[in-house]
Amino acid sequence: MYEECIVLHGGSVLEIRLGRDLEYVLRLRKARNSLVEYCSNGASGHVRRARGRQSAYEFKSVEQLRYDFERDAEDAQRQG
Repeated sequence: MYEECIVLHGGSVLEIRLGRDLEYVLRLRKARNSLVEYCSNGASGHVRRARGRQSAYEFKSVEQLRYDFERDAEDAQRQG
């Protein structure tokens, strides 16, 4: 398993957890509020939480996951 926690400029925190068999959590939070989260939840599949909404996420590739997460994270940081 790989885990990393990075404090970004402005106080936001980026959390990354990668496990076996495509288990992952990518999260951007500020204080205790999760701004953006992408995760795999075993039987319930892949989930995207952004802008206060939760939806199913269609996992296509690691590259696409990273692109989608970074796009939502940048949007969330711009909105404050």
